[in-house]
Amino acid sequence: MNVNGIGTAGYPVAGYETRRTERNVAGGKFAEQAAEAAQATATLHGADEGSGDIAISSWADVVSGSSISVYKTQDFDASNPVYKVKTWDKSGNVTEQMVDVSKVDPENCDTAEMYAYTAHLKESGKGSFEDTVLKAAVAKAAKNAEQRSSATWSFSEKTDWVKIVNDIMQSEYRYGDLKGYMEWKKFLGFLER
Repeated sequence: MNVNGIGTAGYPVAGYETRRTERNVAGGKFAEQAAEAAQATATLHGADEGSGDIAISSWADVVSGSSISVYKTQDFDASNPVYKVKTWDKSGNVTEQMVDVSKVDPENCDTAEMYAYTAHLKESGKGSFEDTVLKAAVAKAAKNAEQRSSATWSFSEKTDWVKIVNDIMQSEYRYGDLKGYMEWKKFLGFLER
Protein backbone atom coordinates (compact mmCIF):
# COMPACT_ATOMS: atom_id res chain seq x y z
CA MET A 1 0.00 0.00 0.00
CA ASN A 2 1.40 3.37 -0.87
CA VAL A 3 1.14 6.60 1.09
CA ASN A 4 -1.29 8.12 -1.41
CA GLY A 5 -3.58 5.12 -0.93
CA ILE A 6 -3.53 5.62 2.82
CA GLY A 7 -4.40 9.30 2.56
CA THR A 8 -7.26 8.77 0.14
CA ALA A 9 -8.70 6.02 2.30
CA GLY A 10 -9.16 8.56 5.09
CA TYR A 11 -6.46 7.23 7.42
CA PRO A 12 -3.97 9.72 8.81
CA VAL A 13 -0.53 8.61 7.70
CA ALA A 14 1.07 9.09 11.12
CA GLY A 15 -1.69 7.14 12.83
CA TYR A 16 -1.37 4.33 10.34
CA GLU A 17 2.38 4.13 10.81
CA THR A 18 2.01 4.16 14.60
CA ARG A 19 -0.54 1.35 14.57
CA ARG A 20 1.57 -0.62 12.13
CA THR A 21 4.67 -0.25 14.30
CA GLU A 22 2.77 -1.21 17.43
CA ARG A 23 1.42 -4.31 15.69
CA ASN A 24 4.91 -5.31 14.57
CA VAL A 25 6.40 -4.70 17.99
CA ALA A 26 3.59 -6.52 19.70
CA GLY A 27 3.98 -9.39 17.25
CA GLY A 28 7.65 -9.80 17.89
CA LYS A 29 10.93 -8.58 16.61
CA PHE A 30 10.31 -5.20 14.98
CA ALA A 31 12.67 -3.23 17.25
CA GLU A 32 15.31 -5.96 17.05
CA GLN A 33 15.11 -6.10 13.26
CA ALA A 34 15.24 -2.30 12.97
CA ALA A 35 18.35 -2.17 15.17
CA GLU A 36 20.03 -4.92 13.13
CA ALA A 37 19.24 -3.16 9.85
CA ALA A 38 20.58 0.15 11.17
CA GLN A 39 23.96 -1.44 11.94
CA ALA A 40 24.19 -3.69 8.88
CA THR A 41 26.55 -2.95 6.02
CA ALA A 42 27.12 -4.46 2.62
CA THR A 43 29.65 -3.96 -0.12
CA LEU A 44 28.30 -3.52 -3.63
CA HIS A 45 30.59 -5.44 -5.96
CA GLY A 46 30.57 -4.73 -9.66
CA ALA A 47 33.58 -4.49 -11.93
CA ASP A 48 35.62 -7.66 -12.19
CA GLU A 49 39.01 -6.03 -12.68
CA GLY A 50 41.26 -7.65 -15.25
CA SER A 51 38.76 -10.30 -16.34
CA GLY A 52 37.32 -8.40 -19.29
CA ASP A 53 33.84 -9.33 -18.10
CA ILE A 54 31.20 -6.60 -18.10
CA ALA A 55 28.94 -6.16 -15.06
CA ILE A 56 25.37 -5.67 -16.28
CA SER A 57 23.64 -5.76 -12.88
CA SER A 58 24.77 -5.57 -9.27
CA TRP A 59 22.86 -5.61 -5.98
CA ALA A 60 23.72 -5.46 -2.29
CA ASP A 61 21.52 -6.74 0.52
CA VAL A 62 22.24 -4.59 3.56
CA VAL A 63 20.39 -6.86 5.99
CA SER A 64 22.31 -10.04 5.07
CA GLY A 65 25.51 -8.22 4.05
CA SER A 66 25.56 -10.10 0.75
CA SER A 67 26.14 -8.83 -2.77
CA ILE A 68 25.51 -10.29 -6.21
CA SER A 69 26.64 -9.26 -9.70
CA VAL A 70 25.73 -10.55 -13.15
CA TYR A 71 28.37 -10.37 -15.89
CA LYS A 72 28.61 -10.82 -19.64
CA THR A 73 31.82 -12.74 -20.20
CA GLN A 74 34.29 -11.97 -22.99
CA ASP A 75 32.95 -14.92 -25.00
CA PHE A 76 29.27 -14.01 -24.47
CA ASP A 77 27.03 -15.23 -27.31
CA ALA A 78 23.65 -13.47 -27.58
CA SER A 79 22.18 -16.48 -29.40
CA ASN A 80 23.11 -18.73 -26.45
CA PRO A 81 23.12 -16.38 -23.43
CA VAL A 82 25.15 -17.68 -20.50
CA TYR A 83 26.01 -15.20 -17.74
CA LYS A 84 28.58 -15.36 -14.98
CA VAL A 85 27.04 -14.63 -11.58
CA LYS A 86 29.16 -13.91 -8.53
CA THR A 87 27.75 -13.83 -5.01
CA TRP A 88 29.57 -12.46 -1.96
CA ASP A 89 28.53 -13.23 1.61
CA LYS A 90 28.98 -10.77 4.49
CA SER A 91 32.49 -12.13 5.14
CA GLY A 92 33.56 -11.48 1.55
CA ASN A 93 33.54 -15.14 0.51
CA VAL A 94 32.63 -15.38 -3.16
CA THR A 95 30.71 -18.01 -5.07
CA GLU A 96 30.68 -18.04 -8.86
CA GLN A 97 28.34 -19.84 -11.21
CA MET A 98 27.51 -19.80 -14.89
CA VAL A 99 23.81 -19.42 -15.67
CA ASP A 100 22.31 -20.47 -19.00
CA VAL A 101 19.13 -18.39 -19.01
CA SER A 102 17.42 -20.76 -21.46
CA LYS A 103 17.45 -23.38 -18.68
CA VAL A 104 16.20 -21.15 -15.85
CA ASP A 105 12.84 -22.28 -14.46
CA PRO A 106 11.23 -19.31 -12.65
CA GLU A 107 9.14 -21.77 -10.63
CA ASN A 108 12.27 -23.44 -9.24
CA CYS A 109 15.45 -21.38 -9.30
CA ASP A 110 17.76 -19.57 -6.89
CA THR A 111 18.41 -15.85 -6.65
CA ALA A 112 21.49 -15.94 -8.90
CA GLU A 113 19.53 -17.66 -11.64
CA MET A 114 16.60 -15.23 -11.30
CA TYR A 115 18.87 -12.19 -11.38
CA ALA A 116 20.66 -13.51 -14.48
CA TYR A 117 17.28 -14.22 -16.08
CA THR A 118 15.88 -10.74 -15.43
CA ALA A 119 19.16 -9.04 -16.37
CA HIS A 120 18.94 -10.91 -19.68
CA LEU A 121 15.36 -9.69 -20.20
CA LYS A 122 16.61 -6.13 -19.75
CA GLU A 123 19.73 -6.61 -21.88
CA SER A 124 17.80 -8.22 -24.73
CA GLY A 125 15.30 -5.33 -24.79
CA LYS A 126 12.31 -7.43 -23.71
CA GLY A 127 11.65 -5.18 -20.73
CA SER A 128 12.91 -2.07 -19.01
CA PHE A 129 14.98 -2.08 -15.83
CA GLU A 130 11.82 -1.32 -13.84
CA ASP A 131 9.87 -4.11 -15.54
CA THR A 132 12.49 -6.80 -14.97
CA VAL A 133 15.51 -6.31 -12.74
CA LEU A 134 13.82 -4.04 -10.21
CA LYS A 135 10.80 -6.35 -9.95
CA ALA A 136 13.13 -9.29 -9.21
CA ALA A 137 14.80 -7.27 -6.45
CA VAL A 138 11.43 -6.40 -4.89
CA ALA A 139 10.27 -10.02 -5.16
CA LYS A 140 13.52 -11.07 -3.46
CA ALA A 141 12.86 -8.57 -0.65
CA ALA A 142 9.40 -10.09 -0.17
CA LYS A 143 10.93 -13.57 -0.13
CA ASN A 144 13.61 -12.45 2.33
CA ALA A 145 11.05 -10.97 4.73
CA GLU A 146 9.05 -14.18 4.69
CA GLN A 147 12.07 -16.43 5.15
CA ARG A 148 13.71 -14.32 7.84
CA SER A 149 10.57 -14.54 9.93
CA SER A 150 10.81 -18.33 9.80
CA ALA A 151 14.62 -18.29 10.28
CA THR A 152 15.28 -20.26 7.07
CA TRP A 153 16.61 -17.51 4.79
CA SER A 154 19.11 -18.79 2.24
CA PHE A 155 20.56 -16.96 -0.75
CA SER A 156 20.98 -20.18 -2.73
CA GLU A 157 17.63 -21.78 -1.94
CA LYS A 158 15.48 -22.74 -4.92
CA THR A 159 12.32 -20.65 -4.93
CA ASP A 160 9.05 -20.46 -6.82
CA TRP A 161 9.30 -16.88 -8.08
CA VAL A 162 5.97 -17.20 -9.91
CA LYS A 163 4.24 -17.85 -6.57
CA ILE A 164 5.98 -14.86 -4.98
CA VAL A 165 4.84 -12.60 -7.82
CA ASN A 166 1.29 -13.97 -7.64
CA ASP A 167 1.24 -13.24 -3.89
CA ILE A 168 2.46 -9.67 -4.48
CA MET A 169 -0.17 -9.22 -7.21
CA GLN A 170 -2.92 -10.37 -4.86
CA SER A 171 -1.73 -7.92 -2.19
CA GLU A 172 -1.78 -5.08 -4.73
CA TYR A 173 -5.30 -6.06 -5.76
CA ARG A 174 -6.57 -6.33 -2.16
CA TYR A 175 -5.25 -2.85 -1.39
CA GLY A 176 -6.89 -1.43 -4.51
CA ASP A 177 -3.61 -0.63 -6.28
CA LEU A 178 -4.71 -1.73 -9.74
CA LYS A 179 -1.78 0.04 -11.44
CA GLY A 180 0.65 -1.91 -9.25
CA TYR A 181 -1.31 -5.09 -9.91
CA MET A 182 -0.96 -4.59 -13.68
CA GLU A 183 2.77 -3.84 -13.39
CA TRP A 184 3.31 -7.12 -11.50
CA LYS A 185 1.10 -8.94 -14.01
CA LYS A 186 3.43 -7.73 -16.77
CA PHE A 187 6.41 -9.12 -14.83
CA LEU A 188 4.54 -12.40 -14.30
CA GLY A 189 4.19 -12.62 -18.10
CA PHE A 190 8.00 -12.61 -18.33
CA LEU A 191 8.21 -15.51 -15.88
CA GLU A 192 5.51 -17.77 -17.24
CA ARG A 193 6.56 -19.92 -20.16
